[in-house]
Amino acid sequence: MSAPNAADNGIDRRCHPEFTGVFPPLPGSPALVTGEADLVSPLGSALRAVGRWREGELRSFQCAEGSVITVGQCLAGEREFRQDAQRALATDRLASLTRWTGSYLCLVVRPGDLTAFADLAGQYPLYFRRRPGRTWIGSRPTTVAGAAGGGCRPDLQVLAAQVFCPGVPLLPGNRSVVAGVEQLGAGQALRITAEGKCTQWEYETLLPDADASLAERAEALRGALVESVGRRAARAGTLTADFSGGLDSTSLAFLALDRGTEPLPVFTYHRAGVACDDLDYARRYARLDERLRLEVVTGTPGTLPYQGMEGAGGNGEPDPAAVGTARTRLRLQRIAQHGGDVHLGGEGGDALLSAPPSYLAGLARPGGLRKLGRHSHVLARSRHASPLKVMGSAVRLARTPLATALRRTANLLDRPEAPDPHWLDTVSWWLAPGPEVTWLTNASRRELSQLARSRISNDAEPLSTQPDLHTTRHELRTSASAQRQLDHIAADFGIWPQAPFLDNDVIRACSRLPAHLRADPPLFKPLLGAALSGAVPTPVLTRRTKGDYSDEDYQGIRLASTALREVLDTSHLAGFGVIDPDAVAASLDRALMGLRAPFPALNRLLGVELWLRSTRWH
Repeated sequence: MSAPNAADNGIDRRCHPEFTGVFPPLPGSPALVTGEADLVSPLGSALRAVGRWREGELRSFQCAEGSVITVGQCLAGEREFRQDAQRALATDRLASLTRWTGSYLCLVVRPGDLTAFADLAGQYPLYFRRRPGRTWIGSRPTTVAGAAGGGCRPDLQVLAAQVFCPGVPLLPGNRSVVAGVEQLGAGQALRITAEGKCTQWEYETLLPDADASLAERAEALRGALVESVGRRAARAGTLTADFSGGLDSTSLAFLALDRGTEPLPVFTYHRAGVACDDLDYARRYARLDERLRLEVVTGTPGTLPYQGMEGAGGNGEPDPAAVGTARTRLRLQRIAQHGGDVHLGGEGGDALLSAPPSYLAGLARPGGLRKLGRHSHVLARSRHASPLKVMGSAVRLARTPLATALRRTANLLDRPEAPDPHWLDTVSWWLAPGPEVTWLTNASRRELSQLARSRISNDAEPLSTQPDLHTTRHELRTSASAQRQLDHIAADFGIWPQAPFLDNDVIRACSRLPAHLRADPPLFKPLLGAALSGAVPTPVLTRRTKGDYSDEDYQGIRLASTALREVLDTSHLAGFGVIDPDAVAASLDRALMGLRAPFPALNRLLGVELWLRSTRWH
């Protein structure tokens, strides 16, 4: 597979929007502009937007006290936007600007400072590079690196952590995939003063409320989802939606029906010969309302995973889903043929509504043991495990502080081999690296191990957080990243994919409920069922299965074996001394024989390789 030609870090400036800037400003620097419209008054801010921005994607308000800019999906009405922005500037209550419906990055520019608030999921992060007296900011790390000077090169430690330890907190911290560029992520804020001082903090922790009830949180979730879907339906020219047959996307489609008078085009993917029952459920649910127009997107061998990856990787960061680019583009092409502009999807629903197995540790306490026993029995039976072993894992996790988990991960990285993971291994702070750890060179394994040990003694890190809370946050950030990558691809088709489950208010509604109250096996996502009862047909809310597309991985990898070997033979990570390509090839051979293989790790690795090839490094 040959590397695609890169032009200006792989950005198609005619299509994909982005912004960059510096604060305090350089002398004579321009205000933030898009086209010919000034979006920031001349307060000394140096922010510039380029590319084709969709309607409402970039909004601003300005007055004597300063300017407010939102990037992303801020769904506030125009009057609401102006009044709230003016009030926040006048009262200095800037965090209130994160309370609008939607998911967005908010920038507040005043004569004495610039303050940024990332959304609670991290769908719209801010990248920044500090320099003496000034800080460069922007929406893409490579662009920020280029603007701030000092070179643009990948951060190999961060890339290795993303591939081999994606669920381990603290390893990369706020470092981005570009060396020297930091990232403002989910729920974080940044303030840069006129003197050049740069301060970063967490403006909303989203800790569970021990007194919260399922009924109360269900009511809050229902209100947030109805508002999120309704405002999008009102703004869309032609609204479309995913309709996989699963709970999340299907529920959103039914909510959208109440906000429109036209038939709603909905889409489900299917490929003949694949053992997945999503299509049967989608057809069954589509018959429940005549306003639904189900379109089946039929896959071909050319849209299997690992096909057509040559053009992938051109976004600002690695995309683990790049191996499925051909299938994604097929879906978007079909949606575009129906004239869709705003497209609803269920991304983020699994992270918010499904309690991670680590929630069992919260039941390993007085008053919770009976419930722990019942849940352990149900979960063990469905996964062919011993209930006693499930309970034992939960009790051990409840007694394991984060520092100990970090130390164990460091010890595992010190060893050259790791066993295949089992479901019981998910009853932990994070799923430890599996056989893919053998792909690392000795030097890289030592670096990651040392990085993990260095975090143990860092007193500034939150070593007292709960395991299930950490897992939920990680999965939410992963969903936000996946949606951001989808948005990048969809821009070529004139489609704006949006995920209401990633909205700030939806996240607040779900995260206040402790994880052990979001779980009631064998029920699937009881919080969503309670929230949307009466608004979504009961058969949709009571489905207990989820589509499995793993068969496509094995079929696709066989077809792409030659191209994948070429990637390994010319691997950039191997050239940097991060991986041993022969070790990766051994895992690839196992997959080609139909044996168990670490597909998620392989997908992350290929996402990094494609990104390195499509980005111009200076």
